[in-house]
Amino acid sequence: MRNLSEIERQEWFTAKELIHQPKMPGTIQGVIQKAKRENWQHRQRQGRGGGREYNIGSLPEETREALIFAAAEDAPSHFVLTTASETYPAVTPEEPLPAPATLARWQRDTMDARCTILNLVGQLADQIGLNKAIKKIVANAQAGTLPEQIQVLIPIANARYGGQAGKQVLSRSTILRWRRHRAQGVTALAPKEPAKAPDPAWAPYFLKCYRKPAKPSVSEALEDLEEVLPPGIDMPSQSQCYRFLKKLSNVDQERGRRTGNDLRSLMPMRRRSTDELMPLDVVTCDGHSFKAKVAHPAHGRPFHPEVCAVVDCATRKAIGWSAGLAESAETVADALRHAIQNAGIPYIFYTDPGSGNTAHVNSHPAFGRYARLGITFETGRKGNTQARGLIERFQKSCWIRAAKKLPTYTGKTMDGAVLHKTTRQLDKDVRKTGTSEMLMSWEMFLDFAASVAIDRYNNRPHSELPKITDEAGRRRHMTPNEMWDLFLARNWMPDQVTADELADLFRPRVIKTTNRGEVRLFNNVYYHGELKHYTGEEVFVEYEPQDGSFVYVRDLDERLICRAGFEKNKSSYYPQSAIEEAADNRAKRRAKLKQQQLEEIELERRGNTVIDIHPAPEIIEARNRLAIEMQQEQATTPRTAAKNVLEIPHDAKGKYRLCRELERRHAAGESISDREHRFMESFRKDPYYKAFRSVEEELGGTDTPERIAK
Repeated sequence: MRNLSEIERQEWFTAKELIHQPKMPGTIQGVIQKAKRENWQHRQRQGRGGGREYNIGSLPEETREALIFAAAEDAPSHFVLTTASETYPAVTPEEPLPAPATLARWQRDTMDARCTILNLVGQLADQIGLNKAIKKIVANAQAGTLPEQIQVLIPIANARYGGQAGKQVLSRSTILRWRRHRAQGVTALAPKEPAKAPDPAWAPYFLKCYRKPAKPSVSEALEDLEEVLPPGIDMPSQSQCYRFLKKLSNVDQERGRRTGNDLRSLMPMRRRSTDELMPLDVVTCDGHSFKAKVAHPAHGRPFHPEVCAVVDCATRKAIGWSAGLAESAETVADALRHAIQNAGIPYIFYTDPGSGNTAHVNSHPAFGRYARLGITFETGRKGNTQARGLIERFQKSCWIRAAKKLPTYTGKTMDGAVLHKTTRQLDKDVRKTGTSEMLMSWEMFLDFAASVAIDRYNNRPHSELPKITDEAGRRRHMTPNEMWDLFLARNWMPDQVTADELADLFRPRVIKTTNRGEVRLFNNVYYHGELKHYTGEEVFVEYEPQDGSFVYVRDLDERLICRAGFEKNKSSYYPQSAIEEAADNRAKRRAKLKQQQLEEIELERRGNTVIDIHPAPEIIEARNRLAIEMQQEQATTPRTAAKNVLEIPHDAKGKYRLCRELERRHAAGESISDREHRFMESFRKDPYYKAFRSVEEELGGTDTPERIAK
């Protein structure tokens, strides 16, 4: 079939094509005789059969119209943008024309329909004149006798404002207006976008009620709107609110209801390429709470261990990892140490701004581990996990994938009923035996993390790595190990250090001031004779986190001064390492938290009103038993004041009883030693003292065993 642009090129017709047309005979011989009588312009037909072809300009007007309409009738059902047969004079548009790509679909449809109708008008005008052509097309459109393919375009060409179908007829003024627009450019035929209606007066108040992190529904937002809507503004209906929200983009609808990383998931993103990187140019690190419970190494109860991995960005290989009880600077440092030991020293260490990564022991510009190793430390914005998509994907591909293999998996994809059943079984086992057979021991977990999580990840094809053809002839992506080996085969070599250098570089370092041959660290005193030459000066003190019996002391030029040993003039009877101090601090924080919870429970039980309740008989009996026990202990235990050396019990209960005895003696006017006074003041600040004191007050609020007995 032919479209309207092809009729421009067909100016010659055979006698066979002209039979049965208006004003034409019904036979080929009759057409030939009529052409001879009227002296039509003709030429010899090219190709097989010969004969003559007649020019369309020599044919009667009715015949020419019929041929043009027949060509339009044979055009495809879908119309295309074509060039009119006539030439339009160039006209400067009053305002810049829109680019075709910026037009909406309904605007393009209307523009194409108008252009097709103008093409038909122009081609018909070439044969019978413009005025007659417009008149003929307007009349046929009114009668509905235009070719079907053209007739269906009329309502589309008349469409306005959003593509709503227009009238089924054409007018002379409409066609002339389209021709003037066409002279400015094809896109001038597209209708303009209707002016955006202003937001209703209630819209900003509604959005203030609707854009909340709690994600209220429209009906809930309308309830709040009634309280904040100023007088004089009509209350909208739910339908009006839904129509208003529909006009907003998804981002504008969710703004305020979703914040931070959740909202950024709807925004455009920037993809980062690692194609130009070499191994160890950039490594990324992140901690992860393992999504399965294992046995705690100290007490055997279930807990989620903290795992940390270092991933090379160029090869996606996990080059180092570590595991700990909680996220800490030492867990991060151990993962980095493992990475340097296995692979080499990276140039850039990229992490999130977590406390373990940014701790001074790691990130300090003077004595931090990163600076001493010559590593550039970089962090992303807090809460912007999308910028660290590489390591976030690693968590799913490695740790979460491994956790799903354990029966104690607690991730969000775990079935809720099975998770509840497993949790109850664990609690039951722990109450009976202190642990559970379902839990993996700490040693087994470390083996599991190395063999199942890390090794399998490094030997699994990664979709971000290039494709290869393996030995079986299959096309697949390379594994991280294969990518790493590829760089080694290209003569790339990492920067590595010896085991002794690694131990020295990873030993934590702080700045301290010496005093008379001593340095203090973690309430411990370390001494060496060489330090007498540095009295009052600042020095670097390096320590072993697992061993508090010695420290290395260096001057600020990092020259080794001495290895100072733990001395007797200290506050503790045994050297306290950094690990032990951290464990003590953690225990105190947990005890304080539990004490706060007990106080909240007691306040909830008592309520806001203080009620005088007489103690029950069993409480009175408990008081009497406690008084008798304390009197017996007081009678059998010699007075500590008579001794020159204060013996401090090791358990919390014994320390509390000693503190209460010292308080009684102090209140009675008896003299106590300075050491006893320091112990009493110090233990009063301990969470255990507050807990025991609270229980004692519950039993009667007495200060002495004698008053408890009464």
